[in-house]
Amino acid sequence: MAKEKFGLKDILNAKTKAAGAPTATEGYKEIYLSPYEVKAAPENTHQKLENVEELADSFLHVGQEQPTVLARIKGEYFIIDGHRRNAANILNWERGHKEYEKVLYRYMDMSEAMYELRLLAGNGYTQPLTAYEKTRLVERTKAALMRAKEEDGLEIQGKMRDLIAAMLNESSTNVARMESINNNATPEVKEQLKSGNMGITAAYEAAKLPEDDQKAIAAAAAAGEDVRAKEIAQKVAEQVAAKAREKADKAAKDAEIAQIDADQAVADALDKQKKAEEEAENARQLKRYVDNMAVAMEKAKDAAAAAVHAIAKVSETDTTEPPQDSWGQLEWVRYTLCCLMERAEDVSEDNLYKLQEILVESDGR
Repeated sequence: MAKEKFGLKDILNAKTKAAGAPTATEGYKEIYLSPYEVKAAPENTHQKLENVEELADSFLHVGQEQPTVLARIKGEYFIIDGHRRNAANILNWERGHKEYEKVLYRYMDMSEAMYELRLLAGNGYTQPLTAYEKTRLVERTKAALMRAKEEDGLEIQGKMRDLIAAMLNESSTNVARMESINNNATPEVKEQLKSGNMGITAAYEAAKLPEDDQKAIAAAAAAGEDVRAKEIAQKVAEQVAAKAREKADKAAKDAEIAQIDADQAVADALDKQKKAEEEAENARQLKRYVDNMAVAMEKAKDAAAAAVHAIAKVSETDTTEPPQDSWGQLEWVRYTLCCLMERAEDVSEDNLYKLQEILVESDGR
């Protein structure tokens, strides 16, 4: 089943009626019920039912002009408007007036949330409310709006605070102050507001303080001390200034730490740059070494090729008559070795070792 959508106009119907306009009958049905069948609001903002006996006498003389307005919720009837009227009907029935066994009511089926909203919309008009009752009214109205939005598809346009202000005939500024009390004041402060020991301005200023300070202020109010909003505001200002100084000190300390971190970062960067330059120099030296090794390898290849060529020339020549004019150093070395090998049996072991040393030194040069 689709949820019925209600608008602001629908909710404020109770407000218009409470302000003195004729009771709206659109959407309401008439029914005769025993005044004992209908139930009072579970939490009425202002619980006092004053001058009920005078109202009951008036009904007996001139009749009841406006029926009590009800909400039917899950088959039960709850009073939206007319708690005093219903109490007067019960009194007349108890006086023995049988015609009050059943009386005329107007009712409409609605959800619990919409019932709460219609009940609250007219509360501030039927009787004057205390500061605590107004604050509680703001809290209940906001909760009911949120519930109706979720459960009943209530269409809320603009700011929630402005809607509450319109429903309760309060300024948005006052609603904001009462919301602050509801959200931030401790139970002790709310209790002193309820008892009348604190005004709404004092409670609003106290709600800005830490919990321990609020409890101390509430205790002073409960003890009969004159708790002034101006003095509390001064205390709030001092704490705000202290917090500002604390934040400034912390910001300065954070800036100092940040500077140290920045200096360290620069030092680390310079160190990394130095290491990178050293690594680059090592790489350049390694490259030069590799290049030199390549040149040396080429020279070694050339020397090896020359040695092979010299050995080949000596091998092709008769060692008894060497062609001395055409030989280079390597050819003569090869020739000398060949001659030594032919007379190896005549060379001592010591001389062979000496010859080896001479060859090694010669190879080193």
